[in-house]
Amino acid sequence: MFSFGKKKGPTLGLDINSDSITLIQLDKTRSGIEVARFASQATPANAIREGLIADPETVGAVLMDLLAAASIPVSGPSPMINIAVPAQAVVIRLMPVPVGMPPEELADVVTQEATNHVPFPIEDANLDWSQMPATERTDADGVRRIDIILAAIQRSIIESYWRMADSAGVRLGKVDISSLSVVRSLALAGYLGSSGHLSMIVNMRHDATDINVVRSAMPLFGRSIMLGLDTLTEALSRSLEINFDEALDLLPEIALFNVDPADFRMGQASQVARTVFSDITDELQRSLDFYKSQVGDVKVDQIVLTGPGCMIPQLDQYISNKMNIKTILSDPMRDLVFSPDVIVDSMRPILAALIGSSIETSWNPSFTVDLDLNKEGRLPLLYDERKTQVIAPDERPTPWFKAAIVAGIATLALSLASYGFISQFDIPNKQKQIDQLAEKTVKSTAELKQLSALRKENDVLTNKKKILDGIVKKSNHWSTVLDSIRNGIPTAVQIEAINIDKTATIQGDALDFQSVSNFALNLSTAPGLNDAVVQSASRKEKTPEVIFYQIVAKVTGIGDQAPTTPTALADGKTEDQPANPLPQMLENLQKPPTIRKPEGAM
Repeated sequence: MFSFGKKKGPTLGLDINSDSITLIQLDKTRSGIEVARFASQATPANAIREGLIADPETVGAVLMDLLAAASIPVSGPSPMINIAVPAQAVVIRLMPVPVGMPPEELADVVTQEATNHVPFPIEDANLDWSQMPATERTDADGVRRIDIILAAIQRSIIESYWRMADSAGVRLGKVDISSLSVVRSLALAGYLGSSGHLSMIVNMRHDATDINVVRSAMPLFGRSIMLGLDTLTEALSRSLEINFDEALDLLPEIALFNVDPADFRMGQASQVARTVFSDITDELQRSLDFYKSQVGDVKVDQIVLTGPGCMIPQLDQYISNKMNIKTILSDPMRDLVFSPDVIVDSMRPILAALIGSSIETSWNPSFTVDLDLNKEGRLPLLYDERKTQVIAPDERPTPWFKAAIVAGIATLALSLASYGFISQFDIPNKQKQIDQLAEKTVKSTAELKQLSALRKENDVLTNKKKILDGIVKKSNHWSTVLDSIRNGIPTAVQIEAINIDKTATIQGDALDFQSVSNFALNLSTAPGLNDAVVQSASRKEKTPEVIFYQIVAKVTGIGDQAPTTPTALADGKTEDQPANPLPQMLENLQKPPTIRKPEGAM
């Protein structure tokens, strides 16, 4: 049996840190992006060190438990696991190159740049790079340039994730970088503003804190500092003379402001927390000062906090007061569909990197950097102690010379006998078969010519039939297409222009990305239209609360009845019967759209 159309296993995201190991599966449906599966367990002791896997087999056993808890069958196709590695384990460089450089030349330039900057042998590294369109500019010398982001990681680190996947019976998919995954998830949640909006994203993890300056979802500057939630927990454990787990449980109760003077214990904990966060805030200011020294005096519009550090109350107010910049706590799950019973509120800021490594690139309305440090898969190094596949050493052969000579003579005799049979019997029979096939080929060629003539005649008749059908039916009624567009408009969408040809191009404004996605889904199931695709959806620079969109749908044969399939509404509900569209259209259209119809259409 052939393996064509073999069913693939689900693609899952996996987040591994010193506190917990979390698994998630996201699916895009009519209602939006939904959490299809979710499971989380505590990280075993000494399994993770500095954010990296120290015991792949133990982590693999936990992953097997998570797959069982998420109801993923063991007997089915192997799941694909996407994962994000800590940013401090990856060498990341930004390099400007001329616009329009040929791909082969660009690849050579990137490889040479990696050789010059990667602090370990390039043959031991996994590389990936990507262009960042939002950075295109004209330099002082008049040359158009664009930035390339280059990432490199030691192959031995990727191998530890392969060993973890092997022990759990899954396949290792994309290996992303935690800081870039966070940018991707926050862009999907709409936290990064419109074009030109400059944000500083602070992902406060357990082992470190990632700092990224971002414009238009493009990382312009990145840095990791070895201060994180574990630093605060250990300081509390020493100061209050409690164990690490007790100090970790105490974190959500710490207040950075307005501490009760009578509670000496919490007052001391608050003082320790302010000291640690003061050090982290100083590093934020140093990072910003360094970035300004490179690009000039720029204004940071906001600081976006995410990661486990967000569990500390009043942290956003503390950093805002110290930096004098608006600071917000992010919720990367605010636009996702999920059950509050499965994912509690306290976990939501922690899942930013996990969500970023799980979503498809096409789900984001704006371009984001998508790197894969495992794009070449598992690379065996057969003659190297650092090989990624264990090859059992060959045993030293026993010199059985006589048996080898006898086997060689027998093989030679068999070869001669085979040659005689082939030359005397097999070749003549094959020649006869070739002659018969040649005769059949001549006959088939003649029949093919006849079929070609019949096909041309059939095409002529088909064209005539189309002309007659057009005369009888008086061509397509574009009003039906317009009715389909009008009936599918969600309440938060406004149409500016419609252009109908072989495709229907619709432009306008909307209040949120979800309504644009619902509009496209409605058009895909409407009479006379299908395959509706959101070509673009972005926030306007002067009015960031408004989203400018463009949707393209194919115009097909138009039926006589309204669709009976459910239609997505702006609020996520569905309806099975066509409703009177006039009140809805009057509410949506604040000004009449411009309709451009192709010449000759009736």
